[in-house]
Amino acid sequence: MSSKRQRPANENVKQVKQARRKNDMPTWERQFPVNGQGTLVFNKDTEVPFIISVENEKGHYGLSIHIEKDHAMFFQRKGEERKKLSLIHEKECGIEKGKISYWYSYDRDNLVLKYGKGYRMEETTILTHDFLKNAASKEEKKEIRKELYPYFNAAEKKFIRKYEAMSVNSKGVTVTEEMVEFDKNPLISNVSPLVLDSSKVNLFFLDGSDYIFSASLPPACRELYENIKGCQLNYPEEVTGVLLSDAIRYSIETKNCLLNKRLKDKADEFGGNDIKETYLRVTLGQSLGKSPGIPYVLEIWPKGHYSPIHNHGNANAVIRVLYGSIHIMNYNKHVSSPHAKPMKEFDAREGDVTWINRNWYQTHKLKNTSNDYCATIQCYNYDAGDTTHWPYFDYISENSTIEEFFPNSDFTFREMREQVLKEYKQSLE
Repeated sequence: MSSKRQRPANENVKQVKQARRKNDMPTWERQFPVNGQGTLVFNKDTEVPFIISVENEKGHYGLSIHIEKDHAMFFQRKGEERKKLSLIHEKECGIEKGKISYWYSYDRDNLVLKYGKGYRMEETTILTHDFLKNAASKEEKKEIRKELYPYFNAAEKKFIRKYEAMSVNSKGVTVTEEMVEFDKNPLISNVSPLVLDSSKVNLFFLDGSDYIFSASLPPACRELYENIKGCQLNYPEEVTGVLLSDAIRYSIETKNCLLNKRLKDKADEFGGNDIKETYLRVTLGQSLGKSPGIPYVLEIWPKGHYSPIHNHGNANAVIRVLYGSIHIMNYNKHVSSPHAKPMKEFDAREGDVTWINRNWYQTHKLKNTSNDYCATIQCYNYDAGDTTHWPYFDYISENSTIEEFFPNSDFTFREMREQVLKEYKQSLE
């Protein structure tokens, strides 16, 4: 979506001006957490065009995004003056049916506005306006900054206000409460899905963007990372004379063995009657009431097996690959087809760690595209401020419906380990 074409906003400025005058009173208002920067998200179910405006307290200066069906426009206001900035006019770039997350990033330091839908990512950015883009010299940039000081400065409070872009009917404007989220930071670039332990960071890593460092993870993810960063699949199996990794492979591939039988039993777990759409969940410990299901799960992915597209109910997660590799495909928030194309995809290999929270990489699909099985440890918990504690993983069925999966357990870790090692040792006798 970030590649959509943009053109000057001519024909809609008059319309926006008229709509603004008809509805001078905002239907919603809140102060920015940080003066003049951040990202705001409106989670709205509406087909009524609306305007999100960043303004000073008296509303004299404002930078706004006007969102209608199939088009969106940035415009600048100084008193009654309106100035066009940027416009996009393409199918599905504006209002859509259903509850959609519309986000507006306001970058004070770089003088950049961004608008998108779904998760706040480069791939979901629909419209960008960079005030410094065409500046040819440092002097010109300095003049632009001076001119825009009332809009972008750290000294004054800034307010987010929403206006309905429709004339008032006989009953007046219906104001509904929307779920609104703030992020203190604007969207400048994506955060890497791969985690590097902060103890291993050097100057080259600091100068790159291949990883998020473990100390920089959101607090809920950082706790999970610290708890599982040392986990391995093969230890201390030398005492038994065989490796657990070998025993798991044998049990997957051998008819009537524990894991082979369980995979066949699960063939219709997600409604498709496809044994490839299965993986094994081996739980560790007990449910602590702060995660969807048991928080620590060893997942076993035979070669060619995959999950449906799913999210984790806005929970946080950390995934460490213990054996083999897994292909991870990330999707936008409002994906509705099981055949949708991913926004981003990558391979995570043994030793790699990736992470999830409500705003980053929450909706994904995992598939083992290698020639051997893969084992991962997945761990989950809720944000401290999460009052819903959604207990399900929502997934897209083959019929394009949203279904709920309650996290279950195929085996406990000790149960699985004991039985597959026993099977494998007997096969060697």
